[in-house]
This record gives sequence, structure tokens and C-alpha cells, in this order.
Amino acid sequence: MTTSPSPATRLCWIYPDRGTAWQRDYEEQGVWGAYREIAATLGLRMSLHKPEEVAVDATDPARPRVYLNGERVTPEDTIFVTAIYSLPHQVVDVANQVYLFTVLETLGFYLPIPPWLTYLGEDKLATVVHLAQSPVPPLPTVRVASGREAMTGHYDEAFAGLDYPMIIKPANWGMGLGISVVHNVHDLRGVIGLAGGSDTPLVAQPYVRDPRETRVYVVDGRAHTVLQGGKEGYCLMVTKTVGGRHDRAFTDLPAELDSTVAYLTERLPTPYFSVDFISDGERFWLSEIEVDGAIGFSMDAEQDVVARSLVTARFEAYQRGHARWLADRESR
Repeated sequence: MTTSPSPATRLCWIYPDRGTAWQRDYEEQGVWGAYREIAATLGLRMSLHKPEEVAVDATDPARPRVYLNGERVTPEDTIFVTAIYSLPHQVVDVANQVYLFTVLETLGFYLPIPPWLTYLGEDKLATVVHLAQSPVPPLPTVRVASGREAMTGHYDEAFAGLDYPMIIKPANWGMGLGISVVHNVHDLRGVIGLAGGSDTPLVAQPYVRDPRETRVYVVDGRAHTVLQGGKEGYCLMVTKTVGGRHDRAFTDLPAELDSTVAYLTERLPTPYFSVDFISDGERFWLSEIEVDGAIGFSMDAEQDVVARSLVTARFEAYQRGHARWLADRESR
């Protein structure tokens, strides 16, 4: 166990409990189990909690008391990881997450992912606008709602700046889910109509042929780990979770991405995030960010060693951030 500059003893994810038995087992084997083990080596008890497990006694609003699944927690001993999860099976919990994150921030807890940042990072169009001055430009993006009036075509003008074929994907999903390629307006309206069945907002971006993806994991402003991979098929699914096949390799940060990582660090005030770049072999575009980019573990020994180093660095950055936050609070 290492000595931490932070007095925190708990690292708590707010995470909706909506998964199937298969999903829960997959996540436990691939992510959460290793996270718990690594947190323990740093003196932290890491745990997952549904939003409804948090209760607050503010009968004395100057001295509120916070309980996590019945156990008292304080801003000194607990770090909350507050990233919105909004996959289809989690949509019912989005409002609960949003309100709870705001409450925790108001109560004075250290949240390494500030609520405003997770709201912004969860929507791909909001991310693009926030990072408009990035040295590596974001992919040109159009955002439309779907909903009950999707068949009216009221969104046609918004697509004037994009050519076919284009990628259409949910504005706030992850894991490569829901990505489609449309070749004409009929394909476009069909996909928007399908999304309307669940009121899912969509973004459209240029279709990049034979793309290469570079994922950069950033810890305390520095590129800690860089993965490069090739995608198979026009669907652009690269995660094994959704059946995609890809080749991936650890590499150094390409020099042309240095200034962009520095820019993102200034614009994203969080100790840890991941960023995806996409390339057609000639140039890079900024694809998306994840403020809680999961670090997966597998049966690949090399990958697991790197993943363990990265998770350790992430949690240590959270501890340092918590210590700075407490010191700043005391100086105010």
C-alpha cells in the first residue's frame, strides 16, 4: 500500500444498476474487479452505487449529513466519480444522475469529473463546439433530435454542409453502439425515424474510409498511454463488446497530436480523460472524448500490465486532486 497525500479512504462510482446478468459479469471481469484491486493497493475502498443509494439529511442545511447505502460519508473521506451513463437501458436513470451530481457538488464533495464537464462530454455536438479551436480539428458534426416529428424533414437545412455518405450515430451513446452509414436522404430519414422510436438525438459526421483510430489516455495533462488500431467494416465498430474486430497496438504519441493534447488539458479540467482521433492515413480529426474512458482488462498479458499502470496513475491523480481541493478549501 502506498502513502497518499489525500485522506480519502473511499472511491465511489455512481453507476446505474440496469445491466443484465451477462453485462454485469462482463463488466466485473473486464473492468470493476481490477479497479477494486488496484484501488486497494492505494488505500482506497472502491465501490459502485446506484443513484438512489445516496441519502442526504439537510434538516440543518449548514451541516448536511450524507449517507451512502446507510453509511455516513464526508467530503474528506470520499471521492465520487460522477460520469453520466446514458446507454439505452440506462436512460431512465439520466435525470437521477444529473440531479444527484449537482447535489453532491453543492454539498462540497470533490468530484474529479465536474458535473458540467460530464454533461458536455456526454453529448458529441457539445464536445465539438467546446473544442472548436483544437489544433487537430473536430470532425464536422450536425446534431438533430428525432422524436415524434422526425418524418417532417424539418432538419434538412442542417445537413447542407455534409455530403453523402455520412456516419449517423446517437449523440450520447458509447461503445460503438448505434452507428450507421447513410448514402442518401432516404437512408438518412429511415435512420432518424428509427431513432425517433426512443427519442434518441443523433449526430452526423463525414464517413472516413479505411479509418485508423488513435486513442490517447491523458493523466494530469500528459499522454500516459496511446493505442492505435484499424477498424473493420463501414460500421466503425472497434470494440469487441459489440462484436467488432480490430488490431490494436501500444505506441508513442504522434508528434502532430502533442499540441492538441495540451489544448484539451486546458479545456477539460479533470485529472483523467481519454480522447479518440481518427485518421484516413493523411490527416487526423478529433473524434470524441470520454471523461470516464473505461480501461479494460483481458487475457492479454501485455495489455493488462499497461492497463494496471494506467488505472494506478488515474487513481493516484484523483488522490492528488482531492488533496489539492482540500488545501484550496482550507485556504479560502
